[in-house]
Amino acid sequence: MFKICPRPSLYRPLNPLPINVAIHNPANTPVTFLNRGTPFDPRANLLGIFQINDTIKINCWLPPSRDDLVEIPAESSKEQTVTIPWIPLEEGHEHTVEAKGIWHGIWACTRDEVTNLQLESLGEGEARGKFESERVVFKVTR
Repeated sequence: MFKICPRPSLYRPLNPLPINVAIHNPANTPVTFLNRGTPFDPRANLLGIFQINDTIKINCWLPPSRDDLVEIPAESSKEQTVTIPWIPLEEGHEHTVEAKGIWHGIWACTRDEVTNLQLESLGEGEARGKFESERVVFKVTR
């Protein structure tokens, strides 16, 4: 059995977040494991072993607003800069960043051609799918 239990439950930004991990061996013989790439690795915080996600519940109004639709013209790209709040990263170290998630509605038409009925029946026939970006490597410097 593997357990993870952050302590304390309240966290002050800019302070280290202690995460207690425990593993139980129910067998009647000892078990030995290599700590590399596990929560017991001394570099686990830098290796992406832990994923921290906000559990905030955001109420999304249904049907979605037309303002929630993003159109990408044929043979074009859409770019946006996302500002991520401060996170502690080791200076001089290389880190990676990637994006993962789910497309919740994809239509092969312009934004104006998406009908109100399509928005109202979201989840009943429009294309959905997972997305995952490539990993981008960056180095932290002053």
